[in-house]
Amino acid sequence: MAPEPQMTRSLVAASLVLLLEAAGQSLAPMAPPLALILVLRIVQGTIMVLLLRDRFVRGDLGRLSFEALTQATKRGVVWCLGFGAVVGAVALVLAVAGINPLHLIRMHLPQDPSTLALFFVTGCLVAPLAEELFFRGIVYRLLRPMGVIPAVLISTLVFAAAHAMHGVVPVTQLAGGLLFAVAYEKEGHLAVPVIIHGAGNTALFTLSLI
Repeated sequence: MAPEPQMTRSLVAASLVLLLEAAGQSLAPMAPPLALILVLRIVQGTIMVLLLRDRFVRGDLGRLSFEALTQATKRGVVWCLGFGAVVGAVALVLAVAGINPLHLIRMHLPQDPSTLALFFVTGCLVAPLAEELFFRGIVYRLLRPMGVIPAVLISTLVFAAAHAMHGVVPVTQLAGGLLFAVAYEKEGHLAVPVIIHGAGNTALFTLSLI
């Protein structure tokens, strides 16, 4: 049986995204990393939107009406507040135990103001959108016929593996990937995990400035 057109386009989009990512990795020494990542994410996102535009207009990935986006934004904010409360409670417990929670999440950020601004634009706006299009909009949906639990777990592991560096287990990305997948499954609108992802990155980066 031939694959459905939507599945074919999803596989083509995923293949192109991965090829561009590999090309970007090979070009990394030749261009400023942040600028390269920004351009890559914009191009990758554009490719995914163009190839899957029917799903964005009529399907559960987008529903680009004002009412649908407004409702998804509200739900995304609710998820952010709930997750923030959980993180705050965990941080309080760690602080009482004598562990500085900021040491667990602090990242090395650029010192130059213009580079720092580019870092925030890339990491808080462009990258969350492009990554959610790929990891939830394509990878998760391709895995979804296997069932909710396998799709959530496998897509989370793929997301975390893509962010692993120097053999270190990316605990933050594991937690984030799990949250994003569950939120997408629950709400049925890609704007929800995009908002959570962007807000989470913004919080992490901001706390790293402290």
